[in-house]
Amino acid sequence: MSRLLIASPHRYPDLARLWHRFATRELVPSFAALHLDVQVNIFCDANAEQFDPQHFPNVRFTRSGPGMRDFMEFYDATLQAPCDFLLFLDADTFILDGDWASSYFSSFDEPRVVAVSLVPRDGVPAIFALLCRVESYRALAPPVLACRYEFPEIWPRGVNLQPGDFAARELARAGKIIVNIGEEESSRYIANFRSTTGLRSSREQTTLAAGNSVFWRMVGMFPEYLSAAYDNLLLGCLYESVYHQPFAPDSAGAALGGSLTVVELRQALNEVHDAGQLDSLRRGFRQSHDNILRLARREGVELAIPSVLPEASTAL
Repeated sequence: MSRLLIASPHRYPDLARLWHRFATRELVPSFAALHLDVQVNIFCDANAEQFDPQHFPNVRFTRSGPGMRDFMEFYDATLQAPCDFLLFLDADTFILDGDWASSYFSSFDEPRVVAVSLVPRDGVPAIFALLCRVESYRALAPPVLACRYEFPEIWPRGVNLQPGDFAARELARAGKIIVNIGEEESSRYIANFRSTTGLRSSREQTTLAAGNSVFWRMVGMFPEYLSAAYDNLLLGCLYESVYHQPFAPDSAGAALGGSLTVVELRQALNEVHDAGQLDSLRRGFRQSHDNILRLARREGVELAIPSVLPEASTAL
């Protein structure tokens, strides 16, 4: 029997708990029905002591340490795990139909196929949800999946390879195939929330190192922080509805205090005066809003989602 390992890096146990809920309900039984021995591995990128095993049945935990200091090293180290196939799945990526995902396992009947990218990045294969044949990736020179810069001496014309890009390029050069699912199909079966962990980690570390005022300057500089904050708000609505506990709390236990609270997000959005930027945020918010409602329908719950955009905008 072939072995499939579903592996995901997590820094915060609340998001991991939501991720685990969907992964074990949707993915594990669907792949197991293909007569695969399916296991789930969660890498605790930080806060390992907060991950209560009782909340994660049938999960193998891996802690950070030598050779696996962060999620980048986790990817490569996991290639050496005792398995035949790996499904790398991002912490904020939720597959809503396990049967759809498992249907692509038959792609490996073609010997040249080494992976299936279920979520593309700018139209090309990515590691967000990557189902791969392990032996093919092990054959590459390490580090296999880490991001890297090539030709930095001619920066900014150098090559900035994102996680998994180097492997995809080298495998293609060797005549191997990565099946790339298009954005339209992927979005029908997968709900993505981007940079949610990154924002929480940024607030945690920036505030500790330089103070809250520096973090707020970053919020004003990077619109993606606002998108991530809204995604955390949505995930928080679902988490509180399912588990009746605050999501992304700060040290005092305030909900979303480790991200941006509803009040803070409204204040930050009121400082955005560029119409084009507001329009872009609104479009992203609407997509995320639709995604969280899809997750809520899977749970059979209704969500009360607060409006955060300025009144002059089309509110959600």
